Amino acid sequence: MAKRKSFDEKSKGMHKTRKLIIDTVFGKEDNTQRVFGYEKETEQKREVGETWVDGDGKEWRQEKGFKTIVTEMDDVRDFLHKLSHCSKEDCKTIQYSWADKKLISKTGMCATCLSKFETPLRADGSFPFYEDYKITNNKLAYIRDYKDKMEEALRGVKQQMEIITEDGKVEKWEWQVDIEKVKEDLKKDIDVAYDAIEALLLRKAALEEKLIEFKHPELIKK
Repeated sequence: MAKRKSFDEKSKGMHKTRKLIIDTVFGKEDNTQRVFGYEKETEQKREVGETWVDGDGKEWRQEKGFKTIVTEMDDVRDFLHKLSHCSKEDCKTIQYSWADKKLISKTGMCATCLSKFETPLRADGSFPFYEDYKITNNKLAYIRDYKDKMEEALRGVKQQMEIITEDGKVEKWEWQVDIEKVKEDLKKDIDVAYDAIEALLLRKAALEEKLIEFKHPELIKK
């Protein structure tokens, strides 16, 4: 019986393009093929969830067994996922109830994880300070946003305004109010907001000292 030829022997007379395709499929490396002026990026083992940017400026994310390109929609999906899922890595809740979803939107945790998180705080007496700290931070965020809107309104308010309609025409609108009085009221609102922010920052600092005193620096927001 004639000895069966190996693939390497059979492929000696094969067209180089076809051989390259077959070699690629079977994971063979063709040392006769060389491309000059290009250096392949070194592959390295990455952890699941790790992101990196390649030489072309593309951002990648390592998934389990494969990698994907990170897009703006991925950021949106991640944001929406955080809004609807418990933030605790060891969360065991399989299906969220209506109460879970409401708590996640407010605290980032489902009912079970929130209870586990708050139990030691109630036990050592730090919970009232932690709760006050959360409320103070929420108030601070609201007042800052309110101040920014009032300042933006003050910069843009005019007695007469120009509006471009859908057909490209310019319409002039004139407010039938005392604009100077409006500006004066806006400035007063802004001053009140600054005073409120200053008071809330002082309260926030005092509450942070109490949390540190109770040995809970991890609860302090950067």
